[in-house]
Amino acid sequence: MASLKHNLEYILTRSAFAFAGLLTPRAADRFAAALGNLGYRLLTSRRRVAEDNLRRAEGINLSEAEIGPIVRKVFQNVTRTFIETARFGKLKPEGVRRIVFGEGEKYLRQALEYGKGALLLTAHFGNWELLGAWAAASGYKIDHLVGIQHNEKVHDLWNDCRRSMGAGIIEVSRSTLREVFEALKANHVIGYAADQHAPAQNLILDFFGRKAAVASGPARFAVKTGCAVLPMMLRRERFDRHVLIAAEPVFPPNTGNEKEDVLTVAKSYLKFWEDVIRQYPDQWMWTHRRWKV
Repeated sequence: MASLKHNLEYILTRSAFAFAGLLTPRAADRFAAALGNLGYRLLTSRRRVAEDNLRRAEGINLSEAEIGPIVRKVFQNVTRTFIETARFGKLKPEGVRRIVFGEGEKYLRQALEYGKGALLLTAHFGNWELLGAWAAASGYKIDHLVGIQHNEKVHDLWNDCRRSMGAGIIEVSRSTLREVFEALKANHVIGYAADQHAPAQNLILDFFGRKAAVASGPARFAVKTGCAVLPMMLRRERFDRHVLIAAEPVFPPNTGNEKEDVLTVAKSYLKFWEDVIRQYPDQWMWTHRRWKV
């Protein structure tokens, strides 16, 4: 039964990819928005999760009348990211450079100038996949750190999209630590969307005023290797314009207290995510069950 379900998911995903590739960028964006509207209507449990998360998030302060339209846009943002990623083969690296704007590259160069690599930390915000594609298209050696999906065929399809932009892939497995250390030693960028619930190897910290399990891995890598952490997000303005939002690289303080240094680094990227998401709440994936502590 699982195999049948996975095959059906793969066929539907592959069909959506193929159809998106036939459309113009504007038409693909309209198609993606329509898919988002459909998801908003049908995925009622995810819609309720998003609404509840928005109500309880410290500093968002939306009225009940405002929450519904924001959540609809959240669904549209996810499906737009899906369709835009499906079109990577048609967009190509030169197309990425035409639609991404902002001054984040100066921070990327600054983070790499010490030769210890960098951790490009983002969230499921705007088009997070396009952010990694932009780094690769700009000539940087970037490896995406990705979890392994249950559906192997769909997993491979997504990784093919990432590789089409020149990015490498490091899958979360027993060999992950070694591969990440080797990539950083080679002065590569590790791209990672680390904003979701971390069931293991976590830190319990405040996120939007609620206790959350935060991935500690990026901070620990930084403290152990001396590499920079580069908090960055890519905000969608239109289908043909995405704007980089970046903070200055965070270097581990090296106080001699490893535990405190890890906390300092982790809190820095957590605060960055909060500040940006508060400005653009419709572009973050509120549908995720983030607060499970």
